[in-house]
Amino acid sequence: MELEQILERFSVTREIVSFTREFGANTRENRTFTREIEAFTREFEANTREFACYARF
Repeated sequence: MELEQILERFSVTREIVSFTREFGANTRENRTFTREIEAFTREFEANTREFACYARF
């Protein structure tokens, strides 16, 4: 294998590793965001139930 081919494969490998790390970081960030949305939704549902109780009076 020629040196140029080796360097090209090494470059592609580095790009794949970089992409994989970035993808992992984005996945963690998305999980955090999803948990925040779930917490907001639970709070919103609780507030809606509470409001419905007051609205009956």
